[in-house]
Amino acid sequence: MAKIDLKIGSLVFFDNEQYKIYRVVNLSEVSIEHTITKKVLTVNTSQLSSKQTDKKEKIYLNNYSDNEWAEAKKRYEIIKNLVFQKRSRKDVEEAGKENDLSAVTIYNWIKIYEQTSEISSLISKTSQRGKKGSRLDEKVENIVQEILEDLYLNKQRYGFRKIFSKIERECKKLNLETPHENTIRNRIETINPKDAMKKRYGYKAANKHFTNYDGEYPEGNYPLEVVQIDHTPLDIIVVDKVYRKPIGKPYLTLAIDVYSRMIAGLYISLQAPGYFNVSQCLLSVFSKKDMFLDEQKVEGTWEIFGLPRVINVDNGADLVSSDMQRVCDEFGITLLKRPVARPQFGAHVERVLGTINKEVHNLSGTTFSNITQKGTYNSQKEATYTIEELTQWITHYIVNIYHKKYHHGINMSPINKYIKGIFGDDDTPGTGILPSIIDEIDNIKIALLPTFYRTIQKDGITLDGITYYSDVLRHWIGITDDTKNRIQHKIKRDPLNIQKIFFYDPEIKEYFEVPYRRMYAPVMTLWDLYAVKRYLKDNKILNYSEEDLFEAYELLENMEKEASTKQKQTKLRKSQYPKMSNLVQTEDTQNEKKIINGFDSLFDDISTFKVTHKKEDDEN
Repeated sequence: MAKIDLKIGSLVFFDNEQYKIYRVVNLSEVSIEHTITKKVLTVNTSQLSSKQTDKKEKIYLNNYSDNEWAEAKKRYEIIKNLVFQKRSRKDVEEAGKENDLSAVTIYNWIKIYEQTSEISSLISKTSQRGKKGSRLDEKVENIVQEILEDLYLNKQRYGFRKIFSKIERECKKLNLETPHENTIRNRIETINPKDAMKKRYGYKAANKHFTNYDGEYPEGNYPLEVVQIDHTPLDIIVVDKVYRKPIGKPYLTLAIDVYSRMIAGLYISLQAPGYFNVSQCLLSVFSKKDMFLDEQKVEGTWEIFGLPRVINVDNGADLVSSDMQRVCDEFGITLLKRPVARPQFGAHVERVLGTINKEVHNLSGTTFSNITQKGTYNSQKEATYTIEELTQWITHYIVNIYHKKYHHGINMSPINKYIKGIFGDDDTPGTGILPSIIDEIDNIKIALLPTFYRTIQKDGITLDGITYYSDVLRHWIGITDDTKNRIQHKIKRDPLNIQKIFFYDPEIKEYFEVPYRRMYAPVMTLWDLYAVKRYLKDNKILNYSEEDLFEAYELLENMEKEASTKQKQTKLRKSQYPKMSNLVQTEDTQNEKKIINGFDSLFDDISTFKVTHKKEDDEN
């Protein structure tokens, strides 16, 4: 996993051979020149990689401990003003002197980072060979973390002596060896400085010190320099796929490129805004959209994708996870939270959310934006869109209407502004380069999935009533920790496809796909599973098994197919009726009879049934 810079002259690999980027052709293609044969090819950017494929290793950001990641970030902070620019020996020596390091060490870190542009490259080789995390005893480690959380990350701002004395007392109570004072000091230094200031001095002090707190939100100077992400409940009731009954209002999470006003990513769900919504929207920003458009059956192009420089998200404790922060750190993305009561920090994305919601008011099932607009309109009765159909409609609106429509704020359409930002025009030079992209983006997708911790039983791992099994789990069955308790293993699951989970093997340090234990069980989303459980509950089936879950899902799926077939038959029958435009009113009774006969012919193939009373049936 690595970042691919699409600048002219950047080295890339195509078909396992090294090329350099020769020219940017359009928003999705570049010309590349072979470094030896000088042969020039034009290829899609999705065909490029950062290294030879036979030498790629699966590297996940989750592999590194919090301490390792904090140490790598600390090293980056020391060298960040020295990389990718002209520097003197004196500059390097001063940086070393300020941090009690040799100039050689600083030079080594600079060289490593400039080769990859990734913070993970600064993690020590000893750590990467497997010496992970703290060297402290696990029980001592728990004591240190708990006391630092309680005393150091506290508005009382307790002094070091009090903190160390508390650690010392707690270790002695359990007959554990007390760590050295320097160990605790080093541990404190690895704490994220912004987080520490927020806990010790308050949120405002942290934002004033680390972010653009008082100023206006920066306008983007080029494509994907600044991306804003925000949410809104959509003013429409959606229906389920089976009975077409109303099930609620969905939420739209949207990312907008501030420079061009292009929509860079989206995610629509019935789930209230949270970490998963933001992470999926962020993944949409990173990804090419071709496959998504095919899935939605939407014609058109959506060619904004890649790595932004700054991402601004709404201020909420549950909207940004440590995994998301780590992904942004790795690729040099600054992740900012919008300050409370500072509307200018989200104005662009809020305006486009309002625009889309206004368009939604034209759809059946809309709730409008207020009671006055709604009047006597019955939103639930008129609801007809499923969440899948609504996603298709919004995608079409974004790609084929919003992106191509004149925008007064930029005096052109968003797509033209985006193209201008890259290729320029007579007045603007443009960047001349495409935004950087991620090699092996599936690894990022796994990193951004929700995390769970479960033990491994003889039959596998059970999550939400469904059991998963693979031979990769066999080694860990029955394994316990030092306290004789079963180990809680890290797993990831995609709510959009719960047919498999991703199991993290702590020895091999790699994720493995683990499928359903029942190999022929149906593919479901997490929301399908919730619907199945609701169906079982409504039918007073409480002590249900895994097999009951799958059977109930197949039953609901068959109902959906039958409902869909009936709906098609109804549409077909309706289409056979004469159109009103063909029924010409006339005083001629003969013409009226012809019209009536036209209707009668529709019922020629209908058989009549003899209706009898129950008594007659008994006598027969």
